[in-house]
Amino acid sequence: MRKLYCARILFAALVWALVWSTVAASQSLDEAKVFEWWDSGVIDGDEAREILDLIEEGNLQEACMLAEVYALEGCATESSREKPHRKMSGKKAQGKDDTHISAAHVGAENSQKQDTRPSVIPHGYIEWRGRTDSLGHLESERTELRLHFYRYSLRLGTQSLLTYKNAGSEAHLGQISTKELHSNIPLDTLWGTAAFYPIWKFRLGALLDTAKTTRASLGFVYDKGTELELAYWRHQHTGTGDSSETLHTERHSVSAMAKGNWGSFATWWIPGRDIPLFKIQLHYREKTDLATVAWKADAYLHGDSLPREAHLSSTIASSRFWGSQTLAVTAADSWRSKFGVNARTIIPLEGDSSRTRLKASAETGPAILRSEASATCLQAEEHCRQNDLALKIRSTWDIESGEQLAFTGKIRARHTRGKGFDPPLYEAGATYALDSFNSAGVAVAIPKGSPARELQVRSSAEVGTDFLQLSLAVTFRRTAEEEFHPLHAAFFARFIF
Repeated sequence: MRKLYCARILFAALVWALVWSTVAASQSLDEAKVFEWWDSGVIDGDEAREILDLIEEGNLQEACMLAEVYALEGCATESSREKPHRKMSGKKAQGKDDTHISAAHVGAENSQKQDTRPSVIPHGYIEWRGRTDSLGHLESERTELRLHFYRYSLRLGTQSLLTYKNAGSEAHLGQISTKELHSNIPLDTLWGTAAFYPIWKFRLGALLDTAKTTRASLGFVYDKGTELELAYWRHQHTGTGDSSETLHTERHSVSAMAKGNWGSFATWWIPGRDIPLFKIQLHYREKTDLATVAWKADAYLHGDSLPREAHLSSTIASSRFWGSQTLAVTAADSWRSKFGVNARTIIPLEGDSSRTRLKASAETGPAILRSEASATCLQAEEHCRQNDLALKIRSTWDIESGEQLAFTGKIRARHTRGKGFDPPLYEAGATYALDSFNSAGVAVAIPKGSPARELQVRSSAEVGTDFLQLSLAVTFRRTAEEEFHPLHAAFFARFIF
């Protein structure tokens, strides 16, 4: 049965790769990109699953934050990675006005964003996505039906939610989470109702869930890029005392958030506890005649206690400090040469030790032959005893309008002081994009220096029409002890109506 399963998955992946040919050239975050980092040893399995879970939930901004810390790689955010849209008319255009073909796609919004008159024609989509492990077992899945009608939207499946929006006011009933409460800090799913009402530049908000958690908020929205909010939380908890009596306790907390063109800041404080929860995201960009300088910093800071409603990744929850900084300088020449420095630091709650990783990279050359070299210090606290050295070459060709073909080659080796180099990783791939909605890719990697020891084949494909979206990302592995088998796979399908 396992051989039959492997054969079917391999056949499907290769057919997709041959028909649609390879991967897109952008650095947008999706399952295929996470699999590439995972298979290459850039991130470990736990880190990969944290990012994949956030992609599956639709929280791409938080997933990008994790990717930049764990992989020390740049990542396109939800707002910057939208692809050009097909020219459609009528119902289909309304249902796909901000959709793009990607396994990491976070969901279509209502077409009211582009047309002030709400559509009275029901439209939406049905989607399913899932991930499998090396045994072919379904590791996670998510099903969703989203229906838009007039000023209402309905979600059924993994998240059940009824939403009403009109001229800045909104109301939600069902499973409410981060997006519905406009929270910078990820939240657990709350069963209840929430509403927001604008008064001039202020925004009043309220929440009540089935566990008797209440939230009252006051926000100030200066413009689309500047926003302030202060919220008061009251939490009800039920427990059992020493005499088996039911005890009801009440807890209070305060959260605050600020956004601007400088970044964002959020905090959540529980009176009587130690350090509050902080989330900080800062960025700076300056363009001159010679170069563009960009700086970015992301960080979480908290004590031993966390708000129960906060939904943080396990590594962040177990770290007192968790963050990264990135500095990039891009020359204004025709080759767009780029130099970057990345640093990450993680301080666990247990103990005073810290884990710091540093990376320096440089890339230059025309699109037809662009090279990138990088050096990564894996453990700065050990005076860079282990270092990863990598060289990547990419050749991109524009075939016709919208069509692009690219070939990549990569070699990476780990050097340990006093021991020398480990067996290097070799990788070669060919990529082709028919347009922004149809692409596919195949890469072959030798992670342990010899194909006899281990061989990996990674395939990805995305297909899109006016009514159907499909994507597949899968990695196959063969070792000296095992035949070819799927190591992990991610599937996505959406039908638009």
